[in-house]
Amino acid sequence: MADDRDTLAATKLTRTEFAVVRAYAQGMRPVDIANRYLVDPDDDEDLTEHQAIQRILALRDRLVQFALQHDRPDIAEMFEALRGRSDTGMSRRVEALSSIEQLGQGRPLPTHPVTLWFGPSLARRMVAAELRTVADLVALANRRGSSWWRHVPRIGRHSAETIVRWLRANDDGAGMRLRTFVRSPGDNAPLKALIACPLGPSMAYPVPFESMLPAPPFSLELAWVGDWLNTHQSRNTWLSYRREAERLLLWAGRNGLSLRDLNGESLASYHAFLADPQPSAFWCGPASPRDKMHWRPFEGPLRASSCAASLRVARVLLKEIRRRAGEPARSGIGSLGEARHALNVSNATPGVSVANTLTVSLPIPAFLDWLARDNPNPQQRAALAAALLIAHHGVRVVELAALRLGDVEAIGDSGRLSLSAKSAARRKPMLLEPEAWEALRKHWADRGLPDFGERDWNAEVALLAPTAFPDTVRGNAKRGQHLAGYSASGLDRLLRASWKRFAAAHGGVPADFSPGRLRF
Repeated sequence: MADDRDTLAATKLTRTEFAVVRAYAQGMRPVDIANRYLVDPDDDEDLTEHQAIQRILALRDRLVQFALQHDRPDIAEMFEALRGRSDTGMSRRVEALSSIEQLGQGRPLPTHPVTLWFGPSLARRMVAAELRTVADLVALANRRGSSWWRHVPRIGRHSAETIVRWLRANDDGAGMRLRTFVRSPGDNAPLKALIACPLGPSMAYPVPFESMLPAPPFSLELAWVGDWLNTHQSRNTWLSYRREAERLLLWAGRNGLSLRDLNGESLASYHAFLADPQPSAFWCGPASPRDKMHWRPFEGPLRASSCAASLRVARVLLKEIRRRAGEPARSGIGSLGEARHALNVSNATPGVSVANTLTVSLPIPAFLDWLARDNPNPQQRAALAAALLIAHHGVRVVELAALRLGDVEAIGDSGRLSLSAKSAARRKPMLLEPEAWEALRKHWADRGLPDFGERDWNAEVALLAPTAFPDTVRGNAKRGQHLAGYSASGLDRLLRASWKRFAAAHGGVPADFSPGRLRF
């Protein structure tokens, strides 16, 4: 343990060391003090006055630190300038010295600066790494696990072992507790293996996807999620989707919900959870093997951009679950716009698109209802069809501009739409909601197109197109093209203009809008 003295701050002074400080405070010559108390009897040479003062001041520094450890800044300040200038000052210091000599060894508190408990060199390295208090040190270790010390420049294995041992010895359960997976670098004991368990509110710990045991109402959904994951051949995509799927499954299970139970309000709660997974001891931990008990689905709160990406994957997964369950795509998540309306995150992350971070709450359901009911006209019906396809089916504006009548087919009272997308998941035909199908049929009627499937039906005609083109060179050229439809920029202007009229008619509606914000 001799080397620990270079790592940990010195503890309480001995009786001899207290006598040295007392004699110096009373005005005794440093050389006489050193020769009486500090010189080894086996040494032949006496200390010089400079050497004597250096040793006495080192003891003074330890005394000041000991006083601060006991929350006695008054005594610490008194001994900063050791010698008194008067008999009164000298008497006060001697009395203070007697009182502090009666104190036992102090105990660290989470709020104590690291400089109180660790050697000067080590404390400087901690402060340089923004570890200013004992609580900061404990938080880093619990967040990073046994490799925490690798995140503090110039702290080696030996110092890390000493620090972990010291934290364990001073664990009082009040902000000083290290989690079980935080070990000393030299501790090679095997980690506890993870035990599979079913999803549910009574889960004692989270488990990865492969360790989730099937149990009602999750058994069928687990199989569906597994099948959905296997449709993604890219290894990186598969790993990313598995991570997001198990996070969603664990959160739903912890709240007693199946994936089919999730609706707009649930997704709003899930978004808030991603930004701050609580309780953190249950959800968060350092990266670790998936077959060990301390595995956790999060290392900490997600950034706004990561929350948005997670929600996009969740939306795709939930649509697939509802498709397999034979339910309409909108059921439960249905108002995908409702989820955005329930979110009200005040500050956007710099450099991240507002459309993707959901940082401003928008009344999307009210906008869609207004398009359907308020003074309908051909232009507004075109905007409604486009908005429903974006909001409820996740179609992008650029994809809408490329769609043709041949990309849809009638299925009973509704229709089915196929996209020419790169990913296999997006190429799967999607069942359109009755509202979206009805809006498309009204839009086609405005354009004078025959009813779906009739003899004059032309599969090459644009799915969405203006009923009248502007009197411009480009507009006149398009007017002569029977197959021409809205361009991506034209759809963008159409939806922005509709939103502008909606905002003008409803007080308190944000004017900032882009079509991409219809997608959740």
